[in-house]
Amino acid sequence: MRGSSILGGALKRRSLGSVPEGLHTRPILARIKKSLFDILSPRMEGASFLDLFAGSGSVGLEALSRGAGKVVFVDRDARCARWIEKSLAGIVRSLPPGGIGAARVVRADVLSGLGWLNEEFDLIFSGAPYVDESKKPLRFIGDVLNLIDGRGLLAKGGWFIAQHHFREPADPPPGWEVFRRERYGESWLTFFRHV
Repeated sequence: MRGSSILGGALKRRSLGSVPEGLHTRPILARIKKSLFDILSPRMEGASFLDLFAGSGSVGLEALSRGAGKVVFVDRDARCARWIEKSLAGIVRSLPPGGIGAARVVRADVLSGLGWLNEEFDLIFSGAPYVDESKKPLRFIGDVLNLIDGRGLLAKGGWFIAQHHFREPADPPPGWEVFRRERYGESWLTFFRHV
């Protein structure tokens, strides 16, 4: 069992419990999550936040704790969706009404399209898997950026942040630019925006 906790904000130090074995997630390391939210801090209050490939929901829950007005979690694995819902229920029960922003969990395959989303987000985070079940490297950044563009999901001035393996190319498609990169061992956080 792997445990994690919320690092900052209204729910700081709250344990998210241990993710059950067999739940195929690659939880974000605490130092990467801390760095990510240190960078996002000036943009968090009231922001709308989309957590793609949400896994255990650790990133989206951190966004809620740090003042996001709305978080939508998306993962195709029903067990991940149930785990996030369970975590949210525990958090909501422990807070007064209105203690955190709104949250929604959606079970869907990100790469099959995001046609069901009809809203814009200030911040979109993608924690896509690095490898498939046979350990073959995966490459999602370009596809996800094209889906975001195709649906108009990123609000004006918004950021898309991809956590990815350092060997995955992070070249922006036309209309996008990389404006920041941070490396943590084999992981990168790459920050994109429209040009």
